[in-house]
Amino acid sequence: MTTASEPVVNLLSFPPEIIHHILVFCQPTDVATFAKTLVVDEASAEPFNWKDVLQRRTEAELIARRAQNVESHERRRALETFVTAALQALPAIKNSEEKEQPSSNLQWLDRVLRETHMLSQPILQTDSDSETIQLRSRLRAYVSLTHDPSDEEESTKVVAARRIESRCFVYDIRNYKPITHWGPFLANGFVNWQHIEHLGNVVLTNLRELPGSWATTVPSLGLENTQAFSAPGPCSDIDWAGVEGTWRRYVCFMDYRDLFAFNYSNVAHGPRNAEFFRDSRFREATRLIEIKLYLVSRSQLRFYTPSPDLEDLKTRYPTLFFCGVSRGVSGNEAKVEGNVCIGIDGTIRWTFYDLIQGAVHDLSTLWCSKGVQLGGIASAAGIVGSWGTSVHDQGDPVGPFWLWKVPPAHSGALMDFT
Repeated sequence: MTTASEPVVNLLSFPPEIIHHILVFCQPTDVATFAKTLVVDEASAEPFNWKDVLQRRTEAELIARRAQNVESHERRRALETFVTAALQALPAIKNSEEKEQPSSNLQWLDRVLRETHMLSQPILQTDSDSETIQLRSRLRAYVSLTHDPSDEEESTKVVAARRIESRCFVYDIRNYKPITHWGPFLANGFVNWQHIEHLGNVVLTNLRELPGSWATTVPSLGLENTQAFSAPGPCSDIDWAGVEGTWRRYVCFMDYRDLFAFNYSNVAHGPRNAEFFRDSRFREATRLIEIKLYLVSRSQLRFYTPSPDLEDLKTRYPTLFFCGVSRGVSGNEAKVEGNVCIGIDGTIRWTFYDLIQGAVHDLSTLWCSKGVQLGGIASAAGIVGSWGTSVHDQGDPVGPFWLWKVPPAHSGALMDFT
C-alpha cells in the first residue's frame, strides 16, 4: 500500500527511451494492449499513423496464420498490407564498411510469408478477382522463388509445375500487344505483376539448369534486396535511379521455330498447350551480357517515344535518359539507349533499345525491352521485364530478361548457353 509520504509511480514518468526499449521486445498484440491503457492526445499525434499501421499489420498476420475460413476481402486486405509493408521499408543504410543494415519491416514480412505459406496457397474461385491476383503475384515476384518448400522432392515438383505455367504465359504472343504497351503492363498503364512474376520465374528456373558456377551467378534475390538504394554504387539527386555503372543482364529465348510451333501449330495437342514444354527435348537459350550505362540528355537519344500519361506526372523524379554499350561472350558490342521513369502507379520503369551490332537508323534493326524495378528505387533485386522487336510485327520473337547492377570491379565471366 502506498502511504501519503510515498510518491505514486506512474509508468509515463519513466524516460520515453526506456519505455520504447521495453516495447521493442513485445509482440504487436502486447503493444496494442499497452496502448489501450493510455489516453492519447490526438492534437499531438504524428502525421504517420503508426497505430493504424500496427493494427493493420497485426490483422494481416493473423489472417495469414489462420489459413482456413479466410474470406476473400480478408485475404485481399492482408495482401494489400503486406505489399505496403514492403514498399514502406526504410531505404538501405550502409555502415562505414559499406554493409547494409537489415530492415526490420522486411525481416518481419519475410518471416510471416515463409511461416504461413500464404503465397503458395492456390487462388480460390472466390479470390480470383484481378486485384487479389496482382497483389499475390507482386509479392511472389519480390520473393523470387526464395520461398520454395524445404523438402527437395516437393520443391522440385512445385518449381517444375510453376516453370511450365510461366513459360506458357511468357511465350504466349497474345500477351504482347498495343493495349499492354508491348510489355508486362495492364490496359490502364499499371504494371501487370502476374506477367512480371512469370518472366522472373522463367529466368530463374533456367539459371538453375546452368552448368558449374553459372547456376550461382544470379541476381540478388529475396525481399531484403527489394529495399530502396540497396544496389551497389551511389545514387544522387541527378542520378536518382543509380543508372550509371556496370550491369549484368540475363536474356532467355526460344528457337524461333519452337516459338512459332507453340503459338500456331497443332504440335503437343494444339496451340499454346502446356504439353509443349513437357517434352524433354525442348531447350531455351540463356545469355549473360554485360552493360555499361551513363546518363545523357534527351536530345542525345535517337529513339524515344514519349508517353503522354507519364509525361504529365508531377514527380520529384524526372525521367532519366541513358546510353551505353552491351557486350556478350563473343566480344561483340552493341549500343544501348533508353530511359527510366516513374509509372502512373508509382513503379520504376526501364525501357531499352538495343542496336544490333551497331546498326544505324533503320528501326527494324532494333530490339526493345521494357522492365520494372523489383521493390524500391535502385534496389539490388534489379529489373525484370520482356524484350521484343521495336516494330512489333505479328509473330515477332519475345522473351524475358533480368537486369541487375554489379560493383564496378565485378569480373564475372559472360555466357551463352543453349
